[in-house]
Amino acid sequence: MNNQQQASYTRRIQNIQSHIVNSNNNSNNRINFNSNNKNNNNNNNNEILYDCIVIGGGITGSSACYQMAKDGLKVLMLEQFKEAHDKGSSHGDGRIIRFSYPEDTYIRLAKMAYPEWSEIERLSNTKLIHITGGLDFGHQNAQPLLDLIESYKRNKIEYQILSKKDAESKFPQFSFKENDLIVFQKDSGVAYASKSIKTIWSLSKRFGAQILDNKKVSRIKVESESLITVLCEDQSVYKTKKIVLACGGWINQLIHNSQLNITLPLEITQETVFYWEPKLNNTIDYTQFNNPVSIYYGNNSDAFYSLPQIDIKGVKIGYHHGGNVLENMDSLKLPHKKENYNKVKEFVGEYMPGLNNDKEYHSVVCHYTNTSDWHFIIDKHPRFTNVIIASPCSGHGFKFGPAIGKLISHLVQNKPNPIDSNDEFLLKRFNSNNFPKRISA
Repeated sequence: MNNQQQASYTRRIQNIQSHIVNSNNNSNNRINFNSNNKNNNNNNNNEILYDCIVIGGGITGSSACYQMAKDGLKVLMLEQFKEAHDKGSSHGDGRIIRFSYPEDTYIRLAKMAYPEWSEIERLSNTKLIHITGGLDFGHQNAQPLLDLIESYKRNKIEYQILSKKDAESKFPQFSFKENDLIVFQKDSGVAYASKSIKTIWSLSKRFGAQILDNKKVSRIKVESESLITVLCEDQSVYKTKKIVLACGGWINQLIHNSQLNITLPLEITQETVFYWEPKLNNTIDYTQFNNPVSIYYGNNSDAFYSLPQIDIKGVKIGYHHGGNVLENMDSLKLPHKKENYNKVKEFVGEYMPGLNNDKEYHSVVCHYTNTSDWHFIIDKHPRFTNVIIASPCSGHGFKFGPAIGKLISHLVQNKPNPIDSNDEFLLKRFNSNNFPKRISA
């Protein structure tokens, strides 16, 4: 163990010991992190100076909290709703995890994410990832698929190109066309979404982080390069050296309320995913144990994705970036677009004919916080360098959660970038238009 690792280990032990001592000193002052009781959540810790406060407890915020606490920092995470709530982008039974990206940056991030997920599973003794294998398919000239194959070659990712006959034999859940290009990658799978959030929250607390739910932040005030004041709606106040804004679709509202002199180029969409049951007398296994995840690319910009049955009955299928645009997260929720719903039904009938596409069994609403180029934002504020902006992940960030958390932890601690470069995530790109809008899922 080198000196830096020893120092980090010592800080971590001291942080956990301090947390235990403080929790046992006086039962009247004890914070109950699992309670929604407002009396417990109104603690005013104005006298405590945190190394970092994280705003938002979704996959990005909780992963950042976990990684920083694991590194020995004194961390507080504030979530405006309850743990694993369904009002943002991180809830549900499953998300796709995959290497299938045409951009090298995301493959580097995925190579970091897989072992980070494994470490969380090991520490928590909880299964969060299930490998199913994954299909990317569509017309043989679909550019996203051609780009994907070149990316696999560059990054030395194993893959197979399957014929229609072989693909249907191996995966009877699907029916393909003669001119389809079908790419199989064995490492794709599902991440159990809400279960992951709960697990990462629990681990964060184990490493000494404090977490308060039902705690909405009104604004932050940057006092200096080493001091930020956080003011909450319930009048509680917190002090920190640095802050991570990981509040998804609410982020611009908080930035404006805090007069941070920046507006992020974001668009919020309300996305609906549908669960389709197998037809009567079906003999095909659509569960996660035999059914792969998939992404389909049409001749135009349409992209559909599917996940096997996990907790909710039926196969989960969505139209990527097919939702209604919202002015903000408090906007009136709109019914899903009928034309896009019909596209999903048509896709199900054409490519997964064993499912009953007459009527979905269930539907779930979530939100995308999209940048103008559909990449991420993980960067320091251009003026206030102790403010880190994260979590606008454009509808494809969940799989990378623990790796993004590590990137954020390194940013907070001014450590080297663990994936070398990620220009696609920096704010300065919006001034140069160097990155065209993504065409892949």
